[in-house]
Amino acid sequence: MRDWLKAFRPASFRGVPFFVEVENAEGGRRVAVSPIAYSDLHVTEDMGGDVRRFSLSAYVAGDLADAAARGFTAALNAPEAATLVLPMSGPVVVRVPRWSLSRERGRAGFVGFEIDFVAAGLPSLPFAPVPGALAIASLISAGAALVSEAAAFRMRDTAAGQAALSALAIATAAGQLASVASAAALPDARQSEIGDAIATINRLSSEPVAQAAAIASAIVSTCGAIADVGDPAPTVEAFALAAVPAGSDVFDLVAAAAFAAGFCQTLAAGDYLSRQDARRARDRIAPVVDPVLDALSGGLDVSVNEWLSDIAATAASDLSATAANRAPLVNVQTEISLPATALAYALYGDAGRAGELVSRNSVATPAAMPVLFEAVAP
Repeated sequence: MRDWLKAFRPASFRGVPFFVEVENAEGGRRVAVSPIAYSDLHVTEDMGGDVRRFSLSAYVAGDLADAAARGFTAALNAPEAATLVLPMSGPVVVRVPRWSLSRERGRAGFVGFEIDFVAAGLPSLPFAPVPGALAIASLISAGAALVSEAAAFRMRDTAAGQAALSALAIATAAGQLASVASAAALPDARQSEIGDAIATINRLSSEPVAQAAAIASAIVSTCGAIADVGDPAPTVEAFALAAVPAGSDVFDLVAAAAFAAGFCQTLAAGDYLSRQDARRARDRIAPVVDPVLDALSGGLDVSVNEWLSDIAATAASDLSATAANRAPLVNVQTEISLPATALAYALYGDAGRAGELVSRNSVATPAAMPVLFEAVAP
């Protein structure tokens, strides 16, 4: 028979522990319903996921309940999003729009709370759209705490003999991070910083159980830091290779999720000159991310799947918007072979775009372009 006393996680918010009497969650999809005139049929359109909300009946109790209530109240009132660990649903990054406190004379040592939480969204940028890469960077930053909580929870009952496998997985992840960082052509100012982070991950690998949260957070944060400053073209290829799960250990999964997230960010940060370029980039997301999501199911908390799914959806949406606003590729045919500079000037009035034509068509001699070549429509 299941031991229900051990089945659920200890609840906490911003690291402050509390007890849960009732745990409620709600979500869904935003579905637009459009009736068809003079018909019994209607059209439904999925407008994206609805806001996830959580409501709790919580309490603190004991001889120090008054002090515990003050500490919990301070955590609820603090600005910025933070990690909420729910007994059944697990860790999720949230904000607190409302809470209330109650104390009864006949229940000394017991302070009750009614709390509403809402899943943290993107930070607001007034009067401007949020670029996809920036939105994903925000999600990666917020998700570091969520992934670390999930890793620590999975490692809590790890036997001593199994910890060696996790230590090996951590060392493998650190090596992959070093390879991605090397391929990313990082600025000098960031190389030492990211190198120090990788060295820290290697150092903590000797204590994979005790340092599980710190290691997982460092892996995710380091991937985010590389994606922030790396040259998108080589970085996205390095992340794509690293995102293949190396095994089924907790840290194999943490690393795969982090690399897949970094892949999405660098893919969204790319410069796509044509509609087809952006579409091809968007079509790369599923082959890289879907195997990671499959590996994560059951191996880490469901919140990590949701986090990575949100990142992939943000990247896909941004690339779709980019594709919609780019000119298509066309085939250009000339009577004779001409220099790339002359063709660029004829097409765009800008001889400086000759390199674009040379690169797109893999031409070895810019002075003699082929008579049939591909170009972005002027």
